[in-house]
Amino acid sequence: MRTDNHQVNIRVNEAEYAKIQASARIMGLSVPKYCKHLVMRSKLKEPKLADEEYHKIIVDLSRIGNNINQIARRLNQAQGELAEEEWLAVKDELEKLDREVAQVWQQLR
Repeated sequence: MRTDNHQVNIRVNEAEYAKIQASARIMGLSVPKYCKHLVMRSKLKEPKLADEEYHKIIVDLSRIGNNINQIARRLNQAQGELAEEEWLAVKDELEKLDREVAQVWQQLR
């Protein structure tokens, strides 16, 4: 009586199948047994963040992107006619956004 009662099918092209066959032959296994061996020894990785945290990061990055677009729009409208204090304000805004992006990257690590 068979205990393996579920079948999993995949499709591969000729080159992929030839590679699987060669690897199975080297391991001394049939193609199905080789594929099962690969699947069973693979390790799943736990997500680093919960779904809510990913959503927060997406919202944060979207907000940062919007801020950058607003800065670019202001610069395009000014067409090189910004006073020095305006350039310094833009530089400060960009540095602040850079720090925020760095914080987001820290969350992802």
